[in-house]
Amino acid sequence: MSVFDRIRASVLVCCVVAVGALGALVLAPAAGAFKLGNTYLALGDSLAYGYHRAQFESEYPNVNPANYHQGYVNDFGAVLKLWNPKLQIINDGCPGETTETFINGPGAPYTGAYCAGGPTGTPFPYVWLHHPYTTDSQLSDAVAILKANPNVNPITLDIGANDLLQFLPRECGFPLAFTCSEAQVGAEFAHIAGNVYEILATLHAAAPNAQIVLMGVYNAYPAVTKPEGNGDKLITAFNAAEASVAAKVPGVSFANPEPLFNPSTITGKPEATDLTTICAFTAICPGGTFSVSGDIHPTTLGYAVLGGVDVFDYLTH
Repeated sequence: MSVFDRIRASVLVCCVVAVGALGALVLAPAAGAFKLGNTYLALGDSLAYGYHRAQFESEYPNVNPANYHQGYVNDFGAVLKLWNPKLQIINDGCPGETTETFINGPGAPYTGAYCAGGPTGTPFPYVWLHHPYTTDSQLSDAVAILKANPNVNPITLDIGANDLLQFLPRECGFPLAFTCSEAQVGAEFAHIAGNVYEILATLHAAAPNAQIVLMGVYNAYPAVTKPEGNGDKLITAFNAAEASVAAKVPGVSFANPEPLFNPSTITGKPEATDLTTICAFTAICPGGTFSVSGDIHPTTLGYAVLGGVDVFDYLTH
């Protein structure tokens, strides 16, 4: 299935939101050609990388980053190349990256050879990256790229999901329970949002003319958090925090995938009805059956959906 076939399929699956994306694709040359630079810089975590857990486990320890070429960065980049076939794509995405490690690096003893890591995360070797860093953190590498190339546009960023994925099991007992108070969750959201603001402000200062698209997150665990509906509520609040931060930095827009992955957030139906899209768009349903131990990362189709969200956001801001 080609990139455009995958994007078309994602549009058909979630027609309510994706009609607008289809319209944006039709108007693409008029809307976006004038603001495209010579380089597209993709930043973030495993979603930017294009990670598939089953593929990674089958390759380990001889991981070849060239094999991870069906992520949303590839889909979005393919559409951008309709306008500029010579567009360079630099993908700095690092699986496991948190906002803390994005800014500060993984810390000792991983500095200089790994990204991600930190106090509780898993380090990821530079040699497995699409674009091995020349500095100690993804943010400092991004700034170096932007200083060396003043014509980077656009920049995409997805970050913060791993902060949340580390916080929820450690502090709230998720997914077997949810013991956190609203105050605890709110404090964590504020901390993540503060880091995201620092990242966005730094990127904007280094590339004031670039359009930056901040990608939100989806709820991969529909109907798991009790009472039902709390999972979507949690992710909606998280996305609202990120959208609020994006609005404070010039040149930044927020792309929200939650309505596509979790359509119950707009239809008002029970959260459990999202299992259809979650099983199609992620690998959390091995053999067709939902499992909390499944892979929350997108399938190839799911990555195409994320790519379509980026296309729509880029062309409408």
